[in-house]
Amino acid sequence: MHRRLCPLPLCWLLLCQLVPCAAQQREEPVLAPAGDTLSASAAVSQQAPDRAVNLLPNGNFEEGEDSPSHWQQVDGLTTFWVRDEDPARGKVLKLDTDVLQSQAYAWWKEILAGAKPADAPLKLPTQEPKYDTLAGLDGVWYYSDYIPIEPGKLYWLTIDAKGPPLKVWLLGYPEKPDNTFGADQGAWREYLEASSERPARPQRGHEIFIHKYIWKGRLDTSGSQEWRTFSRRAKPFAPTKHTPKVRFVRVLIYPYWPPATYYVDNVTLTEYHPADENH
Repeated sequence: MHRRLCPLPLCWLLLCQLVPCAAQQREEPVLAPAGDTLSASAAVSQQAPDRAVNLLPNGNFEEGEDSPSHWQQVDGLTTFWVRDEDPARGKVLKLDTDVLQSQAYAWWKEILAGAKPADAPLKLPTQEPKYDTLAGLDGVWYYSDYIPIEPGKLYWLTIDAKGPPLKVWLLGYPEKPDNTFGADQGAWREYLEASSERPARPQRGHEIFIHKYIWKGRLDTSGSQEWRTFSRRAKPFAPTKHTPKVRFVRVLIYPYWPPATYYVDNVTLTEYHPADENH
C-alpha cells in the first residue's frame, strides 16, 4: 500500500487545499459547504435560452463507447458509466470510494497500459475503519477534457448529484498539459515511479511533483438520496481574474469520504452574462 501520511481521511481534504506552487497558483473563493442548490427545472429556467451553451462536451454522459467521450477513461472498479434507474435520465457517472487503495493502484496501472473497464477485477472486501480505502486516502478522481476559455470572462458550473457530499473542482491551466490517465495525481504518479523498473531518484536534488494547474475553484454538493442540482451561479468562477495566463479549464469530480457510491450527471459549464439575471 502506498504510504499514508496521516491516519485520518481529513489529511486528504487538507491536501486538496494546499497550494503546490504558491507563486503561480490562486484559488477562487468558495461557497458555503452545501453550495447553492436548486431544482433541475429551476436550473434550466434561470438560464437565458440563447446563451446557455454548455462549453463542456458530453456533460450529460450520453456519448461514448466503453467510456464517456470527452472524459477520463472509466476503470470499472472505482468509476463506472451506467444507465440510471430512471430511463428518462439515461447514462450517468457512478463513482465508488469504498475500494482498497492497493487494489485500485494495481488496476489503474493496468488501465494505463490499455486494459478495458469490462476486464476490471471484482472489488475486494473492505473493513472498518476503512482508512486504507480510496475514501480515506486519495479519493476517486475523474477529469473532463480541456475546455478553452476567454480572458476576462466569468463562468457558471452546474452539476446533478446523488449520494454523499462530494467536491467538484474547476482547474485552470496556461496550456494543455499531459492528458494521460492520472497525470495530475501526485500520489499515484509517485506510486508509478516507485513501482517502475527505472533507477530510483537520488535522495537530494530530485524533482518534486508539481501540478500543472495554476488556478482552481470549487463547488461543494450536499448529500441527497435523490437527484439534486447544485450550482455556483451565486458566485461565478473567474479563472483569469488573478491568473491571466489561464487559457484552459477542466472539471474534476472528486468524491472521497465517506466510503460510498456517488452518482453524477448533467455537468454544465456556461458563460456568465450579467444580462442573464434579468431573465
